[in-house]
Amino acid sequence: MGKSIERIGEVILDLSEYRGDDRYSEGAEEDRLLEIVKEHKESEFNRLIAAEQRWSLLYHLSHMRGNIVDFFPFKRNQKVLEIGAGCGAITSTVAKKAGHVTCVELSYKRSLINAFRNRDHDNIDIRVGNFQDIEKKLDRDYDYILLIGVLEYAPSYIDAKDPFNEILTRLAHHLGQGGQILIAIENKYGMKYFAGCREDHTGRYYDNIEGYTHGGGVCTFSRNRLIRIAHKAGYEYKFFYPYPDYKLPVTVYSDDRLPVKGEFNENERNFDGERITLFDESSAFDEALRDGYFPFFSNSFLMVLQKENRLESMMERYPVYSKHSTERDPQYQIRTDITVDGNHKTVVEKTPFTREAVPHLLRMAEAYEGIKEEFRSTSFRPCPVKKVYDPYGELLCLEFDYIDGRSMDEELKRLLIAGRGEECVRAVVNFSQTMRKTAVRDFWATREFAEVFGVTSLPGELKSMEITDVDMVFSNLIFLNGWNIIDYEWSFEFPIPVDFVIFRAISYFLSSFGVNEPEDFNGIYQKVGIDADLIGIFYEMEQAFQRHIAGRHISLAGMYSLFGGNNIQLEETLIKSRLLKRPERPRIYFDRGLGWHQEDSVIINAERDYEDRIMFDMLIPEDCTSIRIDPADYKCFVRVEKLTLNGEAVKECLINGTGITGNVIIYDTEDSQLILEDVIPQTRLHMEYHISTLDERFFGPLAFEFAMPIDNKGSGFKHLLKGSRPEFISMVLS
Repeated sequence: MGKSIERIGEVILDLSEYRGDDRYSEGAEEDRLLEIVKEHKESEFNRLIAAEQRWSLLYHLSHMRGNIVDFFPFKRNQKVLEIGAGCGAITSTVAKKAGHVTCVELSYKRSLINAFRNRDHDNIDIRVGNFQDIEKKLDRDYDYILLIGVLEYAPSYIDAKDPFNEILTRLAHHLGQGGQILIAIENKYGMKYFAGCREDHTGRYYDNIEGYTHGGGVCTFSRNRLIRIAHKAGYEYKFFYPYPDYKLPVTVYSDDRLPVKGEFNENERNFDGERITLFDESSAFDEALRDGYFPFFSNSFLMVLQKENRLESMMERYPVYSKHSTERDPQYQIRTDITVDGNHKTVVEKTPFTREAVPHLLRMAEAYEGIKEEFRSTSFRPCPVKKVYDPYGELLCLEFDYIDGRSMDEELKRLLIAGRGEECVRAVVNFSQTMRKTAVRDFWATREFAEVFGVTSLPGELKSMEITDVDMVFSNLIFLNGWNIIDYEWSFEFPIPVDFVIFRAISYFLSSFGVNEPEDFNGIYQKVGIDADLIGIFYEMEQAFQRHIAGRHISLAGMYSLFGGNNIQLEETLIKSRLLKRPERPRIYFDRGLGWHQEDSVIINAERDYEDRIMFDMLIPEDCTSIRIDPADYKCFVRVEKLTLNGEAVKECLINGTGITGNVIIYDTEDSQLILEDVIPQTRLHMEYHISTLDERFFGPLAFEFAMPIDNKGSGFKHLLKGSRPEFISMVLS
């Protein structure tokens, strides 16, 4: 390169160690990414991802990439080193919180994308080149070093016998006192890989589980292997478990706050290609959690390494859980963290993810007193809230005491498991009666109500609370000296039918059972006094409410519906696919003057190529006068691609199906046959064909509508697929 320093906006690119060759590139995809970050603001990325519907844009530009680290307590006086910064998805997140970010990136093109994307930040420098060349110039007092999706590539940028130990050993020299290394990486034994997702780097099924026997230069690890790597390099460790994975995480758990049953409901995220589904991942995760194996099966890891205990005050908090509610309109995007301080005091923090979300959290804080008053005479009470501000008077977060108890959702499911369904239903009825006691206000559909819930009127005379927390679902009620309402984010002062709040609580509870709703809950809406005419309207209200929350933001679920990869369900495939029929095993009969007999037949193990072409060769035995080939024992289509005897093309054969153009035979019988008469013994038969099942549901009705005539040796005999015909007809092969 001509000059060693470039400046893109406020970002500095150091090219002094760049050798002029990008060793990896996504080609045109990176050209498009560079074009986007030059011409568009970050606030426009979500719309562009949805419009162009490409995995590369989602992966490199989605704000969700930063969820993997944004809950860490980066401070304005701290320095961060990011190895393998790529196109800047993580850089963007960290630069908004830390004092300075130094990026190391091998690719100049990706460094340009990073620089243009973050050109308004004055606390970023990007050093382009190989880590081994740049390392000697790096500082030795970083508070955090990030290896996000980078450790698995260590053999490609570290020249050592054990590159994984080498990189961690070298990085230790660049950590300041109490500094930490954050490593995000796939778990080779992640549940999604057993269930049928391809390995992320190689694109092969089960490649990681099988130990990368095909090679490829990349390596992911189990939890135990990562622990051994950390110990060998002299680090203490802590694990976090991002879900669904570290690339686009929604929730991040830890050993101090593991998931609870029913939280695994976002498993279909195969944007980068098709997958198969061998089993229900949600149920499998629940079982692993119950038996204590969730850490082993977590799809990804976020591992925190440190050389010694951090020198932090007893009051400084450390995160143990983070949930990102960022798939919403920017005015509602928040993050919920559980943090613990040195005195083991646990609190819940709700932090605005955007400036636009600050008023939303302030309204939540203001709703506390009103909700507290409404439920004063009941066993329900909202968890107290505290507003926390920065030195400049900006809201940092809302702070709540952590309520350590069982949720009403868990209690109800415990009753069902114990066979106490009647008690479970009675508890729901009591909940509904309590809610109605607090609803003393007549409902009418205001303009605000119509804007949020999409309807302008409801039948009947309905009641409302003065302030309605519509999210009083059973999972938001924790029992500890009464029922604590732990989340009242969605509280409104305009009238909302209390019946809708009751409906939401029940419907969310039932949805967690999938299609297997408990029988005790048959007719539950009538039991709690919700009119049948309202149920359909309430479903419409819920859909409108979700649209209101999403606003102009297109959620990841919405993205998946637009361009998610094909998800092949194994059970359906086994039922429908011809693979179950074993088409590569035709049966061959030999006629030695006595006709066709099972005793004088063989099953051929034919070859099958990637285009599903079936191929076999065989030597016609002595004394054989005719050959009968049975391609399948089910109704099928067969297209004969090649049929030869001693290399000479066979011109004619007998079939018990219907021949149509292109050497295609339709067999509307489960005993498909193709006969070659007057064959010469000791000649070599070669056949190539494609085969597909014939589904009577689709083809049968058409047989009577469309004639499919065939001229039988010029006799003028014509027949249909369905109807009378000779047992065998002659077919001329082209």
